[in-house]
Amino acid sequence: MEATAAAGPASRVLLRLAAAGSRTRTDLADHLGLSAPTLSRAVRPLIEDGLLLEDEPSAPTTAEAGRPAKSLRLAPRAAALLGIKLTANDLYAQVIDPLGSALVEVSEPLASRDPDGVVEQIAGLSQRIERSTGMALSGIGLSLGASVVDGTTIAVAPFLGWRDEPIGVRLRQATGLDTIVANDVRAFTHAEAWFGLGHGVDPFALLTLGAGIGCGLVIGGRTIAGAHGAAGSIGHLPLREEGPACEMGHVGCARALAAAPGLAHRASKVLGRRVSPEEIVGPTGLTELALDPQLAGVLEAASDAAGRIVGSIVALVDPELVVVSGESVGLVEAHRQAFDAAVERARHWSAPPPRILTRSFSFGEWARGAAALAIEPWTRAVEAGLRGSSA
Repeated sequence: MEATAAAGPASRVLLRLAAAGSRTRTDLADHLGLSAPTLSRAVRPLIEDGLLLEDEPSAPTTAEAGRPAKSLRLAPRAAALLGIKLTANDLYAQVIDPLGSALVEVSEPLASRDPDGVVEQIAGLSQRIERSTGMALSGIGLSLGASVVDGTTIAVAPFLGWRDEPIGVRLRQATGLDTIVANDVRAFTHAEAWFGLGHGVDPFALLTLGAGIGCGLVIGGRTIAGAHGAAGSIGHLPLREEGPACEMGHVGCARALAAAPGLAHRASKVLGRRVSPEEIVGPTGLTELALDPQLAGVLEAASDAAGRIVGSIVALVDPELVVVSGESVGLVEAHRQAFDAAVERARHWSAPPPRILTRSFSFGEWARGAAALAIEPWTRAVEAGLRGSSA
């Protein structure tokens, strides 16, 4: 993952080391397009402030110089970044360092769905974490199922009932910390590209199955948001001309076929009683009821739908890797044959079979994705601080 062109040298160095780990000065200069003097000026204050460490090499690595090359790396706990994932009922939090190591992980019920209550709860949680750990938080990333504008404002979050809510600005005012807000699938994709299965993979695609259905894409080192922040909003993608309808009346769409509400609706018909989405998909994955043999046809159709989606992604983007995750990833694992067959039907004869992996699910990982969002704003804040101190 790369910094944007507007980022300064220090910010770009920090981002490169966060994404790639220990690197020599030569590697950094070549990769970032910086001259040796510019790199030295950027690195010196970062070392002096304890954000970077310079390690002695164990063997010669620079043949031209005839001597070993030192490596730069981020100092342990160079920053502590708080990630928050909101669901309809719960708040999941994880604090990471810029290399993605988890420092703290907590969860608690959402005290209120009102924006005021959510801001108050997150501000209180951040203070408790700082008091209990002695760490000073460096930034906040917030993720939720929502359309987000400019990394600060919720255009619409259906499960919370929010519209045009400047939650990022309000959190910054309440905590004094830089705050970035993003759609939860996009945040999860961002973290997978930085620290997970998608590290070093480009293009990379992520499909999540659960209460909703979403897709994240990394192309050219950037997590794609789209012109209106709606890239990957594939819940109502039509997959079949006939079949069940979603709550908005769309027949045969992805949400109707494979999201938890759609699975529950179809399970209700099979079992002859009302089945709630929570009875099919729990906080840690598919429930025992979902694996009832009577519902095998429902899950197989959902796995086929997931395969159709992935097949479309592969045909359009040609990703190096597709990862499937989310609360309902078990339906693909339980009915992989139906999934693979649907993917294969969409594959062009000249293209190789795509590489597809399933990933175990936890909301803690989604919170980690939110925390990863805060890495780049942190690097910019560091750079701004350096400029201010030298002014």
